[in-house]
Amino acid sequence: MKNLFVYIKCAVLLVALIIFSGCSEEREKYTVVEEQIVESVYSSVVIEPQMIYKVNASNVGYLDELNVATGDTVDVGQLLFSIRDIQSANNANNARLAYEMARNNYQGDANLLEDLKLELKDAQLKLTNDSVNFKHNEELYKNGLVTKFERDQSEMVYEASQSRLRLINNRISRSESDLKTTLSQAKNNLNSSMSRFEDGIIRSRLSGIVYEIFKEPGELVSMQEPVAIIGSQDKFVINMRIDEVDITRVKIGQKIVVAMEAYRDQSFEAKVTRISPRMDTQTQTFVVEGEFIEKPEALFMGLTGEGNIVVSEKDKALVIPREYLIGGTQVETSVGMITVRTGAKSLSHVEIISGLKAGDVIIKPS
Repeated sequence: MKNLFVYIKCAVLLVALIIFSGCSEEREKYTVVEEQIVESVYSSVVIEPQMIYKVNASNVGYLDELNVATGDTVDVGQLLFSIRDIQSANNANNARLAYEMARNNYQGDANLLEDLKLELKDAQLKLTNDSVNFKHNEELYKNGLVTKFERDQSEMVYEASQSRLRLINNRISRSESDLKTTLSQAKNNLNSSMSRFEDGIIRSRLSGIVYEIFKEPGELVSMQEPVAIIGSQDKFVINMRIDEVDITRVKIGQKIVVAMEAYRDQSFEAKVTRISPRMDTQTQTFVVEGEFIEKPEALFMGLTGEGNIVVSEKDKALVIPREYLIGGTQVETSVGMITVRTGAKSLSHVEIISGLKAGDVIIKPS
């Protein structure tokens, strides 16, 4: 019985040893080789029109006329919609009436200056008559034919006519200046009122397509909320957001490999065209834009996908799969742990600069 127990115990140990040996042999190994490695910076991508803007109203009012629909193509300066601002319309009408009144007062057939000019002619005629009468009495007085009182009376009338003529001339000058000023002010007020009124007439700032409309005719529109989105129709950009830890490796002109959900089995080549100099503090990322070199057959605003910005490429480099690297600095071999120095990193592999050579075999961590 005792011998049977010993036999069973040995058998269990043997099975355990076999299982352990089998598990040890199951650990994956990798032979270090030289091959190409492409180091890239990854980001999700969104396709946006190259030029795009939100169309906002310049005043508060009601959407009166909507001249376009979603999907319509528009040209620069084309009328999009108009905002009915009752107060601005009333102000413009009042300003127009004030301008017309001021213009009539200064230039019209029955303007105020014409009345003064008629009065001036009357004063000039009277002055001429009073001048002749005074000179006549002056001669008669010298000959003793009229009294000094009569002579002085005619002189006073003559001087009064001179004063009246000067007064009317001054009134004409002041009135003309006042009427000119009033007309100029009325014109300025009209231009200002018309400008505010015309702010309600919204035209397109670029040639493109209407991507979205947010309002219906009759709805109240404020200056803060957009009425529509308009963007370029044929030119698109690749919008990427790069983490601050990677942004220093991104340069203008670098290659981008783009894969999109709309083209599942294809990838497209693009290049970096713009790097935002300012970080978005909320997302801790920088906006990077690219343009397609190999353009897809059709593009639409809002298409999504993935992009890899190629920051370095090496045709011959010692590389190992990233999952074989332990703690970023070590790999396991048949003789134990070895410290290595790494270089470029791709999504799947890492370059080994020192610590390993081609042909070395490493063991995948368990």
